[in-house]
Amino acid sequence: MGNVWMIIADDLSASSVAGVARASGREVDAFVFGPAARAEQVARYGVSSVTRFDAEAAPAEGFAKDFAHRALEERPAAVVLSDDATARVLAGFVAAELHAPVATSVVSIAFDGEKTTVEQMVAEDAGVQVLEATGPVVCVVADGCPDAEEAAPMTVQEGTLDSFASFGVVSNEAAGAGATGLATAERVVGVGLGIGAKENLAMVDELASALDAAVTCTLPLCDNYHWFEHSSVVGTSTQKISPRLYVACGVSGAPQHLAGVRGAKVIVAINNDPDAPIFRECAYGIVGDVTKVLPSLVEAIENA
Repeated sequence: MGNVWMIIADDLSASSVAGVARASGREVDAFVFGPAARAEQVARYGVSSVTRFDAEAAPAEGFAKDFAHRALEERPAAVVLSDDATARVLAGFVAAELHAPVATSVVSIAFDGEKTTVEQMVAEDAGVQVLEATGPVVCVVADGCPDAEEAAPMTVQEGTLDSFASFGVVSNEAAGAGATGLATAERVVGVGLGIGAKENLAMVDELASALDAAVTCTLPLCDNYHWFEHSSVVGTSTQKISPRLYVACGVSGAPQHLAGVRGAKVIVAINNDPDAPIFRECAYGIVGDVTKVLPSLVEAIENA
């Protein structure tokens, strides 16, 4: 079988995807979709080649078929990617073209002749499941995998892909108020189920106002309670943010949500459960009732 391909369409997960790909022992070809700076960074991860594609002219669905045809011709041993929208579209087309199985939350790939062994995290990262396959596999890399060591940079090649003539970007519109500012916010206040009642969201808004911060939420508050629009959710399947400060209010720290805020420089957690997973990820933690802590925190900020 051939080399390992890695698909990179975001900045936060590129290093961990490269780490899993390089640990496989095969040569790695990187395909980067997006700005030149992203490709230049990937070129430092010890890969064999880097090909960059300008992904702004058409949606991924428009050029994914052509990319999948290339995969069919070259037949990579494995395709690894992070869980972002563009990479998922491309990987889906590749998997269909190669008749390849797809594994998620992957932490390692190994090859023995025609046999491929894949390890993936299961049961909310409490266990590891070992999978075996023959032929190419498509692997979505788990968040938090070790980063690739940097090496001498490779030369970035510029690639071209044919697009479906009927597919093109007509316009871009924000999905709702929650989308505004999250991607570029320096400070973000997050809210989880620990906030209790909906009326307690006013306390979160007061803290956000005091910090001049954007507000985000965990997935259940959107999908189950409908307190927020989907554009306000951060996590593995939604969007990822990298603010200088992230204040988690009543957030337990589920892996799905933590994947969305792992790029934060400083995480402050407020939760009444001292064993909440969020406390293993934060720089500062406050164990207490969020509805009692928030008013005191707002007062301290305003009087500072």
